[in-house]
Amino acid sequence: MANFVAYNDGDLKARKSWFVTRRKLIIIGAIAGLIVIILAVGLGVGLSRRGGNQGGTVPPTNNGTTGNGMWWKPQKGLTWQIDLNDNYTVTSKLANVQVYDIDLFNNPAEAIQHIKSSGIKLICYFSAGSYENWRADASSFPQSVLGNPLKGWQGERWLNTNAPEVRNIMFQRLQLAKDKSCDAVDPDNIDGYNNDNGLGLTEDDAISYITFLANEAHKLGMGCGLKNSGKIVQQVLDQVEFQVNEQCVQFNECQMFTPFITANKPVFHIEYPEDTTNLSAQDVCQESPEGYSTVIKHMELNAWYQTCSGTALVTPPSD
Repeated sequence: MANFVAYNDGDLKARKSWFVTRRKLIIIGAIAGLIVIILAVGLGVGLSRRGGNQGGTVPPTNNGTTGNGMWWKPQKGLTWQIDLNDNYTVTSKLANVQVYDIDLFNNPAEAIQHIKSSGIKLICYFSAGSYENWRADASSFPQSVLGNPLKGWQGERWLNTNAPEVRNIMFQRLQLAKDKSCDAVDPDNIDGYNNDNGLGLTEDDAISYITFLANEAHKLGMGCGLKNSGKIVQQVLDQVEFQVNEQCVQFNECQMFTPFITANKPVFHIEYPEDTTNLSAQDVCQESPEGYSTVIKHMELNAWYQTCSGTALVTPPSD
């Protein structure tokens, strides 16, 4: 038999008040939860939108991985050619090498596909640390981000690489490299700290900047190199895939870049012996460290090159 409990009027009023209060709390909680969800969705949408070149918005950085972490990660010892002077076409003859480094702006996507269809990996060069007055996006740089002229390079000035406007323009250049199907990028003039830049740039600024560039390149599925900048090699070695070095034999600096070789990453090495009186092409091959991918070039970086096979100088056959 069921047991019945008798309640007096005071008890019933108290229970009714409790149920009413409990129902109000449930309704208030549901409304609060709905507000939180709406705010979270709105915030997520806002964070997911890149600023492009609007209002100086800088793309967020991450830990350098894409969804599947897939981008080109070359190993040391690859053969290569660098030609920043010529404009390639779909009929251009190519050197018998594994890697090409060419100008991002001057070469159309069709030419890049022509190079890649030959089984060659493609690095796309652009200056990340200097303003160049002949580039298509030159008008995008405000005067406030420009520093001193680069000595010996007409039309170029150092850039404030900490400025949001500069980083946003460089993100657009990385997107262009992605659109053209570059495997990696070669961002030049990172080492403003080592020059009279007029902007107070430091090694820490360079570390921050190359980390930004590498992270954004990785998110777009491309590798990223470090150009020269020997003083920050140890700090950014894990962020980049290779080194593009100029004249480490001439300036007795090659030991600064051997950590790349130790990490099984390429050092794409260039020397210009014709521009110095105390270094021959043969000297370059004798003195280049083991594992370096060494080429001898003219300073204008056109199609002409020689290379080293061990300590032997090799002149590839001309077309």
